[in-house]
Amino acid sequence: MLVTSTNVIEEVAYVLIKERAKDVTGISRHYDLLTYLREHSDIVKQVADEVISDVSNLLTALKIVVLAPANYSEMFDVIKNYGLLPNVALIVATCRYYGIKKIATYDEDFKKVDFLEVVELEDRSS
Repeated sequence: MLVTSTNVIEEVAYVLIKERAKDVTGISRHYDLLTYLREHSDIVKQVADEVISDVSNLLTALKIVVLAPANYSEMFDVIKNYGLLPNVALIVATCRYYGIKKIATYDEDFKKVDFLEVVELEDRSS
């Protein structure tokens, strides 16, 4: 069974919206793009339909179960014990909460966690 959490879906949607907005606006600098998007919500709406559809279709096609993330105190515990930044710590805390022991990721930070087995993925740039 494949699972993910709501905060991972948020992160994926954010990256995809940002990347598609770069294509539409031609703005490549991160903070310049964010400033522009805050002032031009029509661009976010324009690219969001496609992103939402793509992510939803993928979740459905692969029958991925979306779990609620762990609570903040569990995230704080992971931050203190593993020295991870909050978003990664929330994913780790969610894995621990649900008893998940294996994770597929490109992020090397997960290798710091003794109870998670990191599944190696091919380089995205290949």
